[in-house]
Formats: sequence, C-alpha cells, structure tokens
Amino acid sequence: MLKINTTINLNGISEINGQVVAYMSASISTDGQSANINKSIANQDLYNANKASIRADFAKFEDEVYKVEDSINNEVSINLDGRLIAKSIKKDGK
Repeated sequence: MLKINTTINLNGISEINGQVVAYMSASISTDGQSANINKSIANQDLYNANKASIRADFAKFEDEVYKVEDSINNEVSINLDGRLIAKSIKKDGK
C-alpha cells in the first residue's frame, strides 16, 4: 500500500563577504509530528574565523523552523478522501 507523506522544506546559507560558509536545511512534516534540521560547514577556515556570526545564523534558522513547526501545530485540517476541505486555527491550543 502506497503512503505519501507531505513535508515543508526550508533551506538557508550563511555567507561571509559573499562566500558560502555553511548550509542549513530543514524538513517538517505537514502533520507537525516530526522535524529534522541539518547544518553543514562548506568552508572550515571561514567558519573558524567567524564562529559567532555563523552560529547566530544557525540560531536564526532554527527559530524560523520552529515558527513554521508551531504554525503547523496550531492548525487543524479536515480532509475528505485526501482533499483538504477545511482548515482552521486552533484557539488556546485546543
């Protein structure tokens, strides 16, 4: 039996003087049940020289991922035969 999962993907880069230092990516399931965040260093020398700045970019990226994840968790979707028929925002987490 085929099961298809829908995800939301976010991608980011951290640059110093126009050079890519790090890549960031995240995948969030549309049901809000899982999220994966990945980071990779593309230029180790620039990273070592600019750790505070790159780490600040990592934190900003994670904050954006959490915002998307939280928005998913605050929505209720009603599906009929795989088609979205209604979508509403939960109030007070209910």
